[in-house]
Amino acid sequence: CYWAESPPELAARQAARWRPWIDWSERTYNAPLRVTTGLTPIRQHRDSIARLRDVVMGLTPYQLSGLGVAVPPLGSLVLGLALLHGAIDATEAHELGALEELFQAEQWGEDDEAVIRRRNIATEIELAARFMALVR
Repeated sequence: CYWAESPPELAARQAARWRPWIDWSERTYNAPLRVTTGLTPIRQHRDSIARLRDVVMGLTPYQLSGLGVAVPPLGSLVLGLALLHGAIDATEAHELGALEELFQAEQWGEDDEAVIRRRNIATEIELAARFMALVR
């Protein structure tokens, strides 16, 4: 829910790629999320937080296990839930979770350690997605 103000190319990419998933959260869970720019914390509406909490509390231990593996590297509960329900695949979820980092790599070039780290994270997300598909 924290998008860049600049550069304009990154801001546009975030809006184009993330807006559908913010909208998905609202449609699927009746949990609209507020989006902001900058580092100032934003308070989400308490009803949205309550609805998302109820969703997570209603998961089976297996579903929760898969979500617990996927959400930290994705940095997004929404992406984790979309992955859990098969609304997004692991590759797209990983690309969205790493959107800013990938944008920076396009601008400044790749760092070998960052490439290895992203590859490991992609594998972790793929394994979580496969586990989630098995428990679906």
